[in-house]
Amino acid sequence: MTEDTVHAAALDAATRAQALAANPARSAFATANAGSGKTKVLIDRVARLLLRRPDGRPGANPDSILCITYTRAAASEMLTRLFQTLGRWAVMEDEPLRLALSQLEEAEPQDYSLDQLKAARALFARALETPGGLRIETIHAFCARILRRFPLEAGVMPGFVELEEDDAREIWTAAKRTAILTAAREAPETLALLAREAGRDGASSALDALKGAGPALRAFAATHAEDWKAMEAALRAVIRPPEATPDALLAKAMGPDLPAATLRQLVGPLSAGKKTDQATAELLVAALGAGEPRAAFEVYVQIFLTQSGSVRKSNPYTKDVAKLAPEVEELFALGDNPGSETRRILTLMGDLKSAEAFARTTSLLQLGLPALAAYEAEKARRGALDFDDLIWRATDLLENRADLVEILRQRWPYVLEDEAQDSSTLQEEMLRLLTRKHKNWVRVGDPNQAINTTFTSASAHHLRRFLNEHPEGARDLPNSGRSALPIIRTANHLIDWSQALFPAGYEELALEPPYIEPTPPDDPQP
Repeated sequence: MTEDTVHAAALDAATRAQALAANPARSAFATANAGSGKTKVLIDRVARLLLRRPDGRPGANPDSILCITYTRAAASEMLTRLFQTLGRWAVMEDEPLRLALSQLEEAEPQDYSLDQLKAARALFARALETPGGLRIETIHAFCARILRRFPLEAGVMPGFVELEEDDAREIWTAAKRTAILTAAREAPETLALLAREAGRDGASSALDALKGAGPALRAFAATHAEDWKAMEAALRAVIRPPEATPDALLAKAMGPDLPAATLRQLVGPLSAGKKTDQATAELLVAALGAGEPRAAFEVYVQIFLTQSGSVRKSNPYTKDVAKLAPEVEELFALGDNPGSETRRILTLMGDLKSAEAFARTTSLLQLGLPALAAYEAEKARRGALDFDDLIWRATDLLENRADLVEILRQRWPYVLEDEAQDSSTLQEEMLRLLTRKHKNWVRVGDPNQAINTTFTSASAHHLRRFLNEHPEGARDLPNSGRSALPIIRTANHLIDWSQALFPAGYEELALEPPYIEPTPPDDPQP
């Protein structure tokens, strides 16, 4: 089989996969690579819906089709490309138009009557003139539309304004600055803890992370009547930390609880042993001489852990040293019969983990709740909602008002979603509520392009979950027409390598990366 034959077969397969996903007669969930025609699938599906409804009736009204994406640029591109298609139809002669429609709908050119051609030519004007027009918009614009339609039910101010990102950032920065300056005066230890835990970006970055959980935090604070002691007790019940602080735990563990005299006696036998023994001796000497409890612990714990932080599988000493100094085994044995120090340090690690989690969380709330309150107060003063508000308020509305969900389903019987891999947890839940029991939807996305995970809780897990729930609609668009074969192969190897290197990050999350071959691009879009 020649290379041209292989490419022709790949192109045919890709075209067929796109046509199946674009067919409005069935719901579809398409996983696709960059350049494989995801946007084309959505545009073709909208065009087919405008031509003919799934039940065979004349085309759907333009304002009954809802297409959601995640950036204004993507929404603008889709709208532009759709109007380009409809615009070409509007000026085509009969035979070229018949051919274009037959290729789109997988029909025969002679099947199209003059009336059908006339209706296809009229779609451009119809889409422009329909009140409201085509609903191709960002998810934030869609949520704002819902809230404006049901402001009282959603508990928002009628006529609210949408806060642009720059304005929201300015308000949040001012709220953070005030909270940090107040903490520097009134709670310097809390501020120092957050700054240390957050690393080089300091307490400001910790507050940024907290802001993403704003709705949940506000609900948590309201549940406990803004009473700090009640909130602290609730956190303690969940985290279950020891009564002592992390510093107190370390001071006791590396002070009175440390068998320092016995450890000093073991340095000699270990130093005379093999490399493993000598390494353990060096750690003992360094830990005993560290002085400061945390520094001593960070050295001492290396006797029990590997460089990656997991518990060693082999003992940190040899059998020869254990015969000469049985105390080594009594203290440091690993496995099913661990030594006394092994048990103590591993227990301490668990206690430290929960104590530090409790300390971090309480410190973050002490600093963050006032910042969030100031941020919310300024938004309320302006009568504004930020992008996060739009999502969580719309989601909350749909979760609690099934009657409104049904109204929206009837309003938009056809739902399409682009770049589904960038859907956050809240966005995913809102779309699930909207499309539950929905008879006509399509989602397209590529788990390997989920670039916003860190910032928006987007996750390939959403794609996997949806695919598992709707296997009958699964479609794969594995071909790419955007790059050269060596680049595509390199990308695939990198994906495979990253999954092998970080399996925990992919467990039950990512779909198998399809092997992709280049095909001629279906359009000149970059």
